[in-house]
Amino acid sequence: MDYASVAKKILQRVGGKENVISLVHCMTRLRFTLKDESIVDDEAVKKTKGVMGVMKKAGQYQIIIGNDVANVYAELNKLGNFSSEAPKKAPEKKEKKNVVSMLMDTISGIMAPVIPAIIGAAMIKVLLTLLPMIGVLSTEGDTYNLLSVMGDGAFFFMPVLIAISASKKFGTNMYYAASIALIMLHPNFISLMSEANEAGEIVKFLGFIPVTYASYSYSVIPIILAVWSLKYVEKLVDKITPVVTKNFLKPMLVVLIEAPIALIVLGPLGAIFGNVLSDAVYFVHDKLGFIAIGIVAGIYPFVVMAGMHHAFTPIKLGMIATTGYENFICIGELCSNMAQGAAALAVSIKSKNKDFKQIAGSSAFSALFAGITEPALYGVTLRLKRPMLGACIGAAVGGLFGGFFQMKCFGIATPAIVTIVQYVEEDRASSLLIAALTILLTVVVTFIATMIIGFEDIVDEDDDLDEVTMEADVKEEALEEKLLKEGEEIHVSSPMQGECIPLEEVKDATFSQGILGKGTAVIPEKGEVRAPFDGRIDVMFETGHAVGMTSEDGVELLIHVGMDTVNLEGKYFYPKKSSGDKVKKGEVILEFDKDEIVKAGYDITTPIIVSNTDKFKDVEADVTGPVKELDEILVIK
Repeated sequence: MDYASVAKKILQRVGGKENVISLVHCMTRLRFTLKDESIVDDEAVKKTKGVMGVMKKAGQYQIIIGNDVANVYAELNKLGNFSSEAPKKAPEKKEKKNVVSMLMDTISGIMAPVIPAIIGAAMIKVLLTLLPMIGVLSTEGDTYNLLSVMGDGAFFFMPVLIAISASKKFGTNMYYAASIALIMLHPNFISLMSEANEAGEIVKFLGFIPVTYASYSYSVIPIILAVWSLKYVEKLVDKITPVVTKNFLKPMLVVLIEAPIALIVLGPLGAIFGNVLSDAVYFVHDKLGFIAIGIVAGIYPFVVMAGMHHAFTPIKLGMIATTGYENFICIGELCSNMAQGAAALAVSIKSKNKDFKQIAGSSAFSALFAGITEPALYGVTLRLKRPMLGACIGAAVGGLFGGFFQMKCFGIATPAIVTIVQYVEEDRASSLLIAALTILLTVVVTFIATMIIGFEDIVDEDDDLDEVTMEADVKEEALEEKLLKEGEEIHVSSPMQGECIPLEEVKDATFSQGILGKGTAVIPEKGEVRAPFDGRIDVMFETGHAVGMTSEDGVELLIHVGMDTVNLEGKYFYPKKSSGDKVKKGEVILEFDKDEIVKAGYDITTPIIVSNTDKFKDVEADVTGPVKELDEILVIK
């Protein structure tokens, strides 16, 4: 890469030196603070050779460079001497959001880690519908009953799963949170409340405080509210309990105070709010009928872009728990996913750019068959704009068709071709045909609409760069060999203890879209990063929030602690190693104060990225759930 040429073009396209207030960089991005972002030529910046993407966040214009960011930054400083100009501007003020937006963001963030468990249970429930229909399984046997327990467990004890996730979101004790959920689901409590309700009586705490009847199985919002309040109860109890009694008095007081709050106040309020939210959504469906499904299907991509799609999960769960099926949001979601895949497929066929054809083709496959739409949405339809219109048209048509024929969904597995069985209705053989036709109609209409509307094809990035430089880059890439031979594997361990989640769930498109490479992410439970392999520290960033490493096998790994934590300017981060140090697997290379970082308002999720992914055939990250330090999380082939 010609760093000087890249820097010159970037500076020109962000409005010149005069438009730059300050410039800093982190492990992967140039972070500009600009006087006027409106004069920036976004498309030109994106097309600059060496630029992976652009983000506008926290008052910064962020240009994603990757591993070469320091070199480009150095050349930019030669042009503008930005390092000695205005100081770095940390975002002291956060964006103000309305109450509804904040609530939806919170629900969405809590639900996302729980989705895999729900999907697993949902697919078992789908099998319990399908297998008896084809005569493979009897509904009278023990096997059916055991499978029923397996499929219903995650749903019945949903508050426990939500409590664990919410405790991480709110920064409170996971085990206190789980215990409150278990109290709300205790068989004796359920029996007590049910018997009183049937008899027309009211259960009273301490003889005079009424406990409102509510069912918490399958519920989401009541336990979220309870765990939110737990955070403050825990702090209060910690302040009032003497040091010598903390080990036994604090736990007792936390439960004694929080449990009544949850059962008497927040639980019933959450149940009421959940019912109101569900009623509001389905009011639209009741009034507009199948037309509402078409509308939802058409606008669903924008719901995903806003990160609000997981917020619908409690509503879908509540409807399935009440009626056994969901016939509104799930249908719109299926059509939207199929439309994104079909639009990407049309682009892959029509595009003349070989690299982009491959990107669009793989994005189409993942959307159609796996229901993973982010690559198609962000990498194809949204990028090209007009294919998004084709996708919205096709999704709306499919939604209208599925809604008209009263299509139903009996699970909440990711909507895709391979999960079509969750739309099969018992005693209605035509339901499979209706689901198949809905998918087919969506795909065909979207494909045709996208081909007719067309799009401005992607051209080779920044083709006005020096031809010699480009030719050199091509030759260099052609000479590069894969680091591993066929059949060889490299196993990478987790550098920290916590909850392992798919990279796609990270709330930063730079990581979730794989722009910097494939990998995984961990929500840490402890403020400690250990070397995941024998190797060396390439870069220990000066603020301590990120580490670049290379293994003895040639794997280049980026460990990025938290989102936008570069803005902390090193506060709460304590590096134990320096750039150039050799390390052994298991050595502590970085410590950080997790609680203080969370209190400062930062997401602590830590992406773990193989930054030289292109040197390998594949990087597999199939591990999810709790992991300990040095547990295997990545397999490189």
